[in-house]
Parts: sequence; C-alpha cells; structure tokens
Amino acid sequence: MKEKILILGGAGFIGVNLIEHFLQHNHDVIVYGRTKPLGFEGRITFVEANLTDINEKKEYLKSLEIDTAIYLINSFSVNSKVNNYQALLDENKYLINEIFDLVERFIFFSSGGRVYKSSERPHHEDEHLEAVCDYGKSKIALETFVTKCGACKKKKFLIVRPSNPYGPHQTLTGNQGLIAVLTGRIISGQVVDVWGSGNEVRDYIYIRDFAKIFYALFCVKNPRYNVYNIGSCTGESTLSILTAVRRCLPNYNVQLNYIPNDTIIKSNILCNKRVLEEIGVYNYTDINSGIAQFVEWLQITSRNK
Repeated sequence: MKEKILILGGAGFIGVNLIEHFLQHNHDVIVYGRTKPLGFEGRITFVEANLTDINEKKEYLKSLEIDTAIYLINSFSVNSKVNNYQALLDENKYLINEIFDLVERFIFFSSGGRVYKSSERPHHEDEHLEAVCDYGKSKIALETFVTKCGACKKKKFLIVRPSNPYGPHQTLTGNQGLIAVLTGRIISGQVVDVWGSGNEVRDYIYIRDFAKIFYALFCVKNPRYNVYNIGSCTGESTLSILTAVRRCLPNYNVQLNYIPNDTIIKSNILCNKRVLEEIGVYNYTDINSGIAQFVEWLQITSRNK
C-alpha cells in the first residue's frame, strides 16, 4: 500500500510539482495551507489552515493516519530583512513539533542556496553552515529544531537542501527564481536587471529532475544520512542563463540594467555525491534543454487558457 502524504504549504512551485509526482505514483495526498493548489480537483484532500491553526486541525489530521509529512512552508522573505523574525520562527517550530507527533516520518525542505557561504567548490552537506540573510538563518535554525525533534521523539526525518529548481508551474512575475524572472521580463518587454557582475555562479536543476530525485530518495526505506543536497553539481553564471533564455526567445528585444552589488554570493554549487550514492546514477536535463522545455510548457499553457 502506498504511503499517505501530507504536504504543508503545497500550493507553490515545488509543492505543485511534488503533488503531480506523488499522484502519478498513486499516493494519497493531503495538502495543508492557506491556498488550495489548482488543477487537482477531486484528487487531493485540502485542509485550509494558517500556520497557527494546527490545534483546530490536529484531530482531523490524526484521523487520516498520515505516513509522511513534507514541510514546504516558507514564512520568511527571501530577499529582505524580517522584522518579526523570532515570532515567525517560534510559530514554525510549534507547527513542526505538532506535526511530528502525527506522522511516522518528517521531511523538511531547507535551502541549498542560502545556508552555505560562497565557495568555488561544490558544497557538501557536512560543512559548516553560514547564512547572510534572515531567510537562510531561519532555515538553519529550523534544521536544528527538526533534528532535535527527530532525536527526542525517535522519529525518522530528512532534511532536503534544493539548489535552484526551475520549470513548469513557476511564476514569471515573482522576485525569486532567476530563470523564471528573466523569462517573464523578456516576454513582457521589461528591463532585465542583472545584480552584480553577471558572472555569479549558481546550481540550477530542472524541476522534473528534482521531483524524480526527491521521490527516489523518499522511497529509500533506511537512508544512510538525514541531510541531502539535491542539485545538479553544475555551475551556471547569470549571463550564461540569460544567453540560454534569449536563445529560446529570439523574437524579443532585451534591455539590460546592471545593478552593482558586492554582497552577492559569488559561487554556490551543491555536491550531489551523497544523494546519488543513495539512489544511483541519474541523467540530468542540461540547462539549455531544460529552459527550452520550460518555455515550450509556457507557450502550450498560454494557448490552452
């Protein structure tokens, strides 16, 4: 019998792709959050709730006999200072603690891009974490809390650190996700802002690769570790990404605006050795093919509206 999955905060980009993948593998999926994911009518159970509503929903969730919870909730702004940082951190901790008691296994989605310091070498899971923003600091604090909960409650847990996923279902109008933001600005005729020199390097992974790798890890009954990077272990500069996007959108004029910024992390690439040792060899989608597939998906989606 397939595991019953609870996804907390499942209406976002990663959540929707994970829901699709779990449904394809015949899992029962329950989504807990403020916003109901679109496109899954009749195929998922949706529990409408805020971060602080767990006491009202606890008995109902307990009755569902959930096997694994996947925590995708993000209360912290990625690119700015968080004024109520400690209050939000405490709310997340309370919810995590309560969910731990309702499930057999807890999976926390951290960040591969915001918890490591700048390095030209791929980041390994065991290295010292060093965040420069509140978002990254919150992920480190919650990783520590999840680890303590797992030890105290004697429950299985995983911590996943994604690199920079991109692809279908990603919004073009947000302020996060370079490939989606560049694509959206080019299509809409807006000026494309390039922060820093444009030579800053990041690790990008096509979302369907990410979902497949995560699911393979999810299916490992007794993984050797509790923390896993999921990335491509390949670095791409901002300018090389821009070139790849422009190649897929040849009929659009592009105006660039360089914004100097010396605080940007120069290089962030994730070592994928640990996860591949767990799941086996994986054939990644290369960046040019991935962006081309994303643009094609956008065009098909636009025509079908």
